[in-house]
Amino acid sequence: MNSIKITGIVAEYNPFHSGHSYQINSIKSDAIVAVMSGSFVQRGDVAVADKWTRAEYALIGGIDLVIELPVVFALNTAQKFALGAVALLDRMGVDEICFGSECGDIDAMTTAARLMENESPETSKLIKQLISTGISYPSAREKAYEHILPKGLLSTPNNILGIEYLRALLRLNSKITPITIKRHGAGYNDLIPHGGTASASAIRNILKNGGDASSFTKFNSKPNNLSCLDNAVTANLRMMSAGELQKINDVSEGLENRILKAAAEYHTIDKIAESVKTKRYTMSRIKRILISSLLGITSEMSEHLPDYIRVLAMNDTGKAVLKELKIRSKLPIITKTADYKADNTLFKMDIRATDIAALCEAENKKAGRDYTTSPVIR
Repeated sequence: MNSIKITGIVAEYNPFHSGHSYQINSIKSDAIVAVMSGSFVQRGDVAVADKWTRAEYALIGGIDLVIELPVVFALNTAQKFALGAVALLDRMGVDEICFGSECGDIDAMTTAARLMENESPETSKLIKQLISTGISYPSAREKAYEHILPKGLLSTPNNILGIEYLRALLRLNSKITPITIKRHGAGYNDLIPHGGTASASAIRNILKNGGDASSFTKFNSKPNNLSCLDNAVTANLRMMSAGELQKINDVSEGLENRILKAAAEYHTIDKIAESVKTKRYTMSRIKRILISSLLGITSEMSEHLPDYIRVLAMNDTGKAVLKELKIRSKLPIITKTADYKADNTLFKMDIRATDIAALCEAENKKAGRDYTTSPVIR
């Protein structure tokens, strides 16, 4: 019998805000572990601050232990983002996973996850037909399932990601119990605060423009700026062949040629992405590819599930959780980078991502921070 009940959360805390506090305060558990994106985030951007700073805000907000989600999964599709994070929680041996959703209906989301994991040939064929008209996969999937699932279930971002968490649990045959909390207040992509709450997108927008976001988050600093990598990304693309770019994660169907053509004409990440973007290829997907091309993240890398626990921050309860994880999990626990001697491609990518993301900071742009920064302890 487990000695403590551990609930897992998958997060980016980009930045940590009142909506995250609402989720944490709704959880009834002995300890809460957050698997958090590190230097780059799923929307195809650099994180607002370094991973240790964001992890510390998570501790302040009620998280007990913060573990890094390898960048290979953080900078990936919703499906692979979810699979990497859930696999890590599963291999850690947590009891529950808690995630927010617009619907708040775990039964409807579980039904959707099962249908998608056992997709009928007719539905798969319809999705392919819809994609051939030029729309994106998520849009095609939503249309294909609109007469099978409750209306709107596949139209909102938290529902979609939550269903991917559930699909990952099914795929891994995990014993983790899923629970969902209905999202309240501002919507995921709302750029204007609503009813005293603001989305992470709105908060980033306020901070980017030099405004005061202290009503919504304790993080109130100028966010890191991805445009600092414009020259690096463009130069790297101009040196790559189509064959090399084709190996980068999520590049398919001749997309490498469109990107190289854009990189020859434009010299910023946004301009290149805007030039390549279509209804089929979203801005986030293109930006993830551009960053991945600089880091060298290939499609093959995300075929390997996380096989280490990288600690970013903990409190006293988190320390107790780590002791418990040594019993529940056989994964190596990394608290000091120099002590981890394994030749691990995913971990090497995390270190590279930290060094590259440092260039996006206003002041401290030094590399090697993974070797000089200890986990935050509060």
